[in-house]
Amino acid sequence: MSKTVVASAWQGRIEVISTHILEALSAAAKTRNIPFQVSADSQARFASLATMQTAAQDEVVLQQNAIADRLCFLVSGKAQLFKQRRTTSTLLGTVTGHLVPLGVSGLNSPGRYLSEIKLAAGSEYITLDLDALRDLFMIDPPFAAQFYSLVLAQATNLLWATRGLPEAPPAEHPSCDEGAGHGSDFDVARRLADAPFFSPLSVERIAQLLSYAEMKLFSAGQRIAVEGAPSDGVKILFSGRVAAAYTDARQGGPKERVRTVVRPGVALSWHNGHSEMAAPYTVTATRDTTMLVLSPENIQRLISEAPTLVATLFQSQIWQLGRYQQTAAGLSFTATDDEAAHIEALLQDNSARIPVESVLHGVPHALRNRFTVGHALDSVYDAIVTGNDAERSVAGLMMDVLDGVEREHRFFKGLNAVYTRVTSAARATNPVTLRELSNADFSRAFDQVAYAIKGMEHLPQTASNIYFYNHLAACPENELANGHAFSVDSHFVSSKILTPKYGDGGQRIVRASRNTEFWRNGYYARLDNIFVSNAESDWIDETPEEKERRKAQLFIEAQRTFDAGRPLAIAPEGTSETPDNLTPTSPGPFKPGAFLLAAQLKPTPYLVPIALANFDYSVAQTTYAAVIKPPFLISDYVKDVNDRNEMGDFLAWYREIFRGYVAEARELAEEVNARAATLPEGVITNVGLVSPVEQEFEADVRELEFRLARRKHPGRVALYGSSTFRLWSDAARDLGQSDLVNLGFGGATLTACRSYFKRLVLPHDPSALVFYAGDNDIGTGASGEEVAAAFELFRAEVQEHLPQTKCYVVSIKPSPFRAHLQPQIQQANALIKAGVADDPNWTFIDFHTPMLDADGAPSGMFYGADPLHVNATGYGLLAKLIRDALA
Repeated sequence: MSKTVVASAWQGRIEVISTHILEALSAAAKTRNIPFQVSADSQARFASLATMQTAAQDEVVLQQNAIADRLCFLVSGKAQLFKQRRTTSTLLGTVTGHLVPLGVSGLNSPGRYLSEIKLAAGSEYITLDLDALRDLFMIDPPFAAQFYSLVLAQATNLLWATRGLPEAPPAEHPSCDEGAGHGSDFDVARRLADAPFFSPLSVERIAQLLSYAEMKLFSAGQRIAVEGAPSDGVKILFSGRVAAAYTDARQGGPKERVRTVVRPGVALSWHNGHSEMAAPYTVTATRDTTMLVLSPENIQRLISEAPTLVATLFQSQIWQLGRYQQTAAGLSFTATDDEAAHIEALLQDNSARIPVESVLHGVPHALRNRFTVGHALDSVYDAIVTGNDAERSVAGLMMDVLDGVEREHRFFKGLNAVYTRVTSAARATNPVTLRELSNADFSRAFDQVAYAIKGMEHLPQTASNIYFYNHLAACPENELANGHAFSVDSHFVSSKILTPKYGDGGQRIVRASRNTEFWRNGYYARLDNIFVSNAESDWIDETPEEKERRKAQLFIEAQRTFDAGRPLAIAPEGTSETPDNLTPTSPGPFKPGAFLLAAQLKPTPYLVPIALANFDYSVAQTTYAAVIKPPFLISDYVKDVNDRNEMGDFLAWYREIFRGYVAEARELAEEVNARAATLPEGVITNVGLVSPVEQEFEADVRELEFRLARRKHPGRVALYGSSTFRLWSDAARDLGQSDLVNLGFGGATLTACRSYFKRLVLPHDPSALVFYAGDNDIGTGASGEEVAAAFELFRAEVQEHLPQTKCYVVSIKPSPFRAHLQPQIQQANALIKAGVADDPNWTFIDFHTPMLDADGAPSGMFYGADPLHVNATGYGLLAKLIRDALA
């Protein structure tokens, strides 16, 4: 037989195979409701790039990190996805579906496979030559749009497989909120251009895509998408904060995991315009949140009107699929729980994409010492803000892995900040103000830690009682660089139990420091504590009479505390430095002091037991727990407190009772970790909730700091606060202040403004500070009283650091989006106005009243399509009010 005849026969066979492949793809597209029409010319070109193959044995068809030269589809059999890390191989998922695409990471930059794919013997699969396929897409953009639409729909099976699920989990409550339509004064295209999801597109192409999209505003608590329910479009975070929950079934039964997402440009749902695709996350707004939404109908319009653009959109969604697979849970499904090792693995996975000089390469090394963890986190954030597309993408994944590490570091930084505030405070600083600020700082620090409190209903209505707790050893990871070790248990009682109930963290009784304990004495001496001496204090050479007078002084100072209507907090053990000061053996032997106090103070106080557990453990590895038990009178158990035998018997007996309370606290910690969503009424916990202020705002604040670093001089007038200022792009011109600096950041709450005050405001040392916040606090459920109290803490912070600065507080505006919250807004404004009335450093600017219509409702003239942020007319009014105040 001639070579010509053989070649003709072979060509005919290829055409038959390619026709069969096209028919298979067309059939799959039909089941996905995707129109799949291929021109005769494209069919002919497709014949040269498609082959059908069968695995003769178990074989690796795609190698991790290899240059992507082909795309495969599993026709029948089984495919396994592995992650290769040096000498280890981890199974990420198993796929058995029909026409599931394999090697989809090769469709996007840098064109390499992110995992190894192994086919079981006998598996049939289709192979498409990628270079030839891209050439075909250039010639036939409509075919490219159809093809990517199909690949995206079929690739969703990969996500469920890597989560250990055979298919999308059923949605118990599939409905979600529609959100309010609104516009934005932002340059939306330029803001999104920095996001890795949009990196394949120019600003002009993004603007074209935006003409097919709409902005939706969601308030805190509203559901944006539901995992497993049909996705109703591509939803991309534009501003705000969301909790993204998903099901992970790889280790035993299904478990819900939650990611907090705050970075703009992250796609949190998907759609190809035609198919019913199950949503990958349950997405809930945790504050006012704006989403960019591409509806299925508009994606269909894109397919017909701009096929090249929509093909790029589908490619970006396929890229985002890899992000979904590489979330923190996916990375932690390895042989180690060491975050530094996870980061090293992530760097290996993406070594083909990240520049060799990237700051990210030093992150694993810096993570291995608590004093350099901050440098590691700085490097990650630096890559998020200033890195290239690959670095920003990988840095974002790192932040998922480092959530626990960052919490622990923020807690450690919080301890350092409290210590520094107290020890460096001016001699004239009022100890009461110092205590209040320190308590607020501790409360913020404890928000970084998982905790649970039970029994708040047992706290008496009046504050003047004795609140006693078991003293736990200091955790070595919390020790400051100078050796100071905080008793974090006592500060938890003050900041998270007493302050919320009574507005007062209580008068503490602490041991006197040794002369050599410079780190300790300089701290406790500034807070006006009551000091007592014990075995850990310096020996006091005194006569019996002097000793009695010293003990009597304790009762005098304690009575003063009660006379002032304040709580008294004490640990009856008197020490935290014995083997019994560990959670499993706590408490140690009780000393009689606290109980003798209870018998002498007037009016006779209740003794309120607070059992604590796990405060001697590392923040990243535990859940703090506190159980408050019913109060009692010492006379309920001891008839004669001066009878040493009777008191000794009581102390020994009650110590065993209290050990049972500590065991109850340990059980509470285990219970909230197991079922935080279904706890008994009255349990207070942050387990399962999104992270606090720093996680929400850190990326935005660092980006703001990066921009400010390029200023040549500090601003004489500073605007500080939330998005009402951040969105004011012409503030300097409108206010006639050429040396104005705008320090607004989106979604800022009063707590966030206080948290970032030193970083954002102090470097500018402004002569005038104009402040706007509270809007977002009201939007997330805060009462008018809570907003006013948070403002008072902020005002104290400003007074402490900028006592000569003239300050102006702008009232919370009325907006159509928050019309139902007008009573809270008005109350907050009234309380803030009254609070600054007698402070010569502060001026109240009433932005609220002029924005009301004749009926007392928010006037529409100050708002456009966006019902939350003011329009140009609103900014004109605000500018006049501030100009008049500054004059």
